[in-house]
Amino acid sequence: MSLNESAAAGTAKKVALLEKSPARFAARSTLGGVYLAIGTAFAGAVGQAVEQLAPGLGSVTFAMLFGLGLFAIVILGADLATGNMMFMAYGATTKQISWGKAIWLVVVTTFFNLVGAVIFAAGMGMSAKLGGIPIDHLLVTLSEGKLGKDPAGMFVEAMLANFVVNMAIVGAMFAKDIVSKFVVILPIIAAFVGLGLEHVIANFCLMTLAIFGAAELPAVFDFAHIALNWSIVWVGNFVGGGLLIGSLYAWLNSGPEEYRD
Repeated sequence: MSLNESAAAGTAKKVALLEKSPARFAARSTLGGVYLAIGTAFAGAVGQAVEQLAPGLGSVTFAMLFGLGLFAIVILGADLATGNMMFMAYGATTKQISWGKAIWLVVVTTFFNLVGAVIFAAGMGMSAKLGGIPIDHLLVTLSEGKLGKDPAGMFVEAMLANFVVNMAIVGAMFAKDIVSKFVVILPIIAAFVGLGLEHVIANFCLMTLAIFGAAELPAVFDFAHIALNWSIVWVGNFVGGGLLIGSLYAWLNSGPEEYRD
């Protein structure tokens, strides 16, 4: 199946599900948040253990493992807002759907991704592994660093992050089997995480795990800083993954037949 066919089919399926069965769409989007939170929690727990043994390598380990969450989303058919940004922009650019409908679907996905992240993080906050973690735990320090960034830099990093994330998603669309999808997704996602870039659903997961799990939080963990981060990063993610991948690939694949993917 060509990229045009895959993107059109994916867009049509998502739009139809939201219109015909909002509860099922909400469930798939909630699972997207849960799956990414599972990957985040696992990467954080292992990264913290590595950091204690080899200072400086905890964040590297976190980056290498974080992609397990996206891999689960892709193979298990859940919905992720930042991936849907690409599909919806592709569909809107090709006039398969309107921009209003495209943005609304992404907003709904975002909300239920947050619900999923909160549900899993609340559970982990009562667990032996991530309940009562110290203020210097990797999950807390990574979150603190994100909340302290300059808004302009945050926006640029968000564009770059979802550009990279959707490289992985488009690559996974071309991959023929589960093993190939794993090989495509994990290293590309490790690149965006290792570079410290900003991804709104990843930030949902990281910050809610810190909020529910930490015995004490840094001063920067307040509503204003969190709302600013999530808002700016959402818009930057839409530009990077939606316009710079989704719309760009829609344009590239509207040209001569021999140049289409």
